[in-house]
Amino acid sequence: MSFSKPYTYVDGTVVTSTNQNLNDDAAKIYVNQGAVQADYADEAFDTSDIQRGELDPITNHHQFTSGDVWGRFNDSVARDRSYFTSHTKTNDLVQVSNNSKQYQALYECGDTVVMEHDGSVFFTFGANVVCSSNDNNTKGKWDSRVYLMFATETSPQPQIIQGTRCYVFEETTAVASAGTVDPGSVNYTSATPLPRDDFNQNRRWVQFQWMVQNLSAGTYKFFVAVNSKVEIGFASARQFTMEVFYDEKFQVEEG
Repeated sequence: MSFSKPYTYVDGTVVTSTNQNLNDDAAKIYVNQGAVQADYADEAFDTSDIQRGELDPITNHHQFTSGDVWGRFNDSVARDRSYFTSHTKTNDLVQVSNNSKQYQALYECGDTVVMEHDGSVFFTFGANVVCSSNDNNTKGKWDSRVYLMFATETSPQPQIIQGTRCYVFEETTAVASAGTVDPGSVNYTSATPLPRDDFNQNRRWVQFQWMVQNLSAGTYKFFVAVNSKVEIGFASARQFTMEVFYDEKFQVEEG
């Protein structure tokens, strides 16, 4: 059957939130469950019945009535790299330590979200992360861990989401592994000069998809960060997408 709005707007009449919500809820049910083949021919549903969303092309942020979408893709062009380093003013001497944790956000891999209602956020992340061999600090195939992190207004100290953990390793010919995880790479010591595989076999594409559920309405900052163990590292080609889904607050009975 064709779509029928519970409330019809009348010129000069003040629109209430109750009437607007009635129309929005009916539109959601119709789009997801109520439309039948005959409705397409009748053109029973058009853009005057539903919000099309607002796009901010600067931040690649698209806001819909039912949620938000934010995403970014960077290719392997050198000027788009997101660099990180273990040499920081506050932690320079102890950063190459398995107990040291100092996270640096990857450029264009995060956003602040204002959730108007309770809901969930679905993340997709992937990147080619390069960790160059240390010059001054110990060489040792160090593992720099990549996490999805979040902070809130009431808890501004960023927290890691354990299930999103990825490992990227120092590209070095050092035999011993100094980090907490050994990448299992080998060394071709008989070749002169050393083959390219000796440096690049620790390089890899890392990725995750993760859903953060049961979030209350509020402001959240989500971002991908790395706990760097190398003096020079960078994320080359990378993608980051964040999708907000608001909880449904209605029940649909069949029959």
